[in-house]
Amino acid sequence: MGRIFGLLLGVLAIWAASEVYLHGTDGAFGGALARFAGDEASPHDGRSLGVRSGEKVENAYSEADARREKLLGE
Repeated sequence: MGRIFGLLLGVLAIWAASEVYLHGTDGAFGGALARFAGDEASPHDGRSLGVRSGEKVENAYSEADARREKLLGE
C-alpha cells in the first residue's frame, strides 16, 4: 500500500510541475497559484510554452530571410 501511495504521489508531483512549467503560475490550475507569484505581471499572455517558442522561431526565420534578401538585393 505504501508503494502505491508513493507512486501516486510521484505522478501527482510530476503532473503539477509540468502544469506550472507549461502554463506558469498564472495559468496553471486555473490561476490558483497566481497569488504566490507576486504582483508582477505574467511575461506571456497565457499561451503555452510550445506556442511561444514556435512563434519566436518563426520570427527568427523571417528576420533572417529579410536580412538575406536585403543583402542579396544590393
